[in-house]
Amino acid sequence: MERDGVAGLTALALPHPDGAAPVDTFAFGRALRADPRVSVVTVLDNGRDLTVMLVAGRPAPDSDAAADFQRDVHSLAGRLLPAGQQVLAAGPTARLTDLAEGALGGLWRVLAVVLLASSALLLIVFRSLLIPVKALAMNLLCVCATFGLLTVVFQDLAGPGADINVLLPLVVFTIVFGLSLDYEVFLVHRIAEHYRRGGDNTAAVLHGLRHTARPITLAAAIMAVTFGGLMFTRRLDFQQGGFAVAAAIVIDATIIRMVLVPSLMRLLGHRNWWLPGTRGSARW
Repeated sequence: MERDGVAGLTALALPHPDGAAPVDTFAFGRALRADPRVSVVTVLDNGRDLTVMLVAGRPAPDSDAAADFQRDVHSLAGRLLPAGQQVLAAGPTARLTDLAEGALGGLWRVLAVVLLASSALLLIVFRSLLIPVKALAMNLLCVCATFGLLTVVFQDLAGPGADINVLLPLVVFTIVFGLSLDYEVFLVHRIAEHYRRGGDNTAAVLHGLRHTARPITLAAAIMAVTFGGLMFTRRLDFQQGGFAVAAAIVIDATIIRMVLVPSLMRLLGHRNWWLPGTRGSARW
């Protein structure tokens, strides 16, 4: 499909007033035909109010190259078509480009809502300023490490032309962040319970780690196997999603939750439970 350009077919609708002459597409069409990424350009007119250009691009519609080509086509249209001419794009490439832009644009709103809501809930539950900050930092570290592994495996090692599904960052972020936060609550709640009873932060960290390591590891193993099963499907987007979530769970349940979080809480000591304006917050 990528070779013959059919998969990258884009329809450009050029409306014009009813009864007016067809849109002058000569210069625009010539520029498109000269582009090595274009295999065929066909111009149609209904004789009344619409001119349609069918542009068959060579790049696969779900590739970065197709998105770049789509932007170049609109740029060319703005320069070579009559001033003020409206251009409406349709087809797989146009749809996926719009979807990618919408997903990436919404990612920052999702990120802000998730971080603010998570911080507020952790602050209320644990009555600590540093616990939410540490939790968000560790979760974001896990997400970044996951995206790094995903890029290495499915882009760098896969060779030229390999791409990651445009919706994957948004979906993986929400799933991974939620699972990481669950493991964080399991561990820190155990630590907080022991600290509240005895006030010894070091003993509380050891107690929490000893009583949550096994259930967190077992739960993570189940989730990793479940999502990892998607890697044996024939759909690349399922493979990428399964790999990303499984890798994130393994990273979080081992390096993050069993090493980094206990180490940080041990180093911070009583400051883990500090809350400004709360008397005796060092003892929770």
